[in-house]
Formats: sequence, C-alpha cells, structure tokens
Amino acid sequence: MSHSKHTKRGYSLYIEKWNSSAKKYINTCAICGHKGYSPVIEDIKFCRNLENKVIYKELTKILCKMQLDKLGRCENCAQVQDKIKI
Repeated sequence: MSHSKHTKRGYSLYIEKWNSSAKKYINTCAICGHKGYSPVIEDIKFCRNLENKVIYKELTKILCKMQLDKLGRCENCAQVQDKIKI
C-alpha cells in the first residue's frame, strides 16, 4: 500500500503526532472553519532555532497564510458580514 493513501491534504504527521504544540500557529476562522497558518511564523525572529524552522516548513507546506481579525474571522467572512451590516 502506498504512503499517499495514508496522508490527507492539509495533514502533517509532524504537526499531529510529534509536535502538537505547533498547532497554536494554525488559525481557524470562527465562521467558515477555514484553516491557515498564522503570519507570525513568517517573522525572521521566529526561525532562529531548529524546531521553529521545522514548524515553518511543515505549516507552509500544508496550509496557506491566513490572518484573522479581532473577532476571529478570515478576510472573506469579514467582508461578507460587514456588507450585510450596512
């Protein structure tokens, strides 16, 4: 059986099993549930040690960058909700 049958898109064995503390750098939209990595990991100071370099590599490989607003919404959901309020 091939290895690809065990790996899902957006899944990292490193994040799930070996270093679950890296999940704090995964942002999830409070409305749509879309997941992405926090822009914090793109800071130069973040990748100073080996563990953070591996976290950066794994998260950027499986997720896209996603910034959340104060309410925990992604850009798309915030735009839609702000349009509805007006």
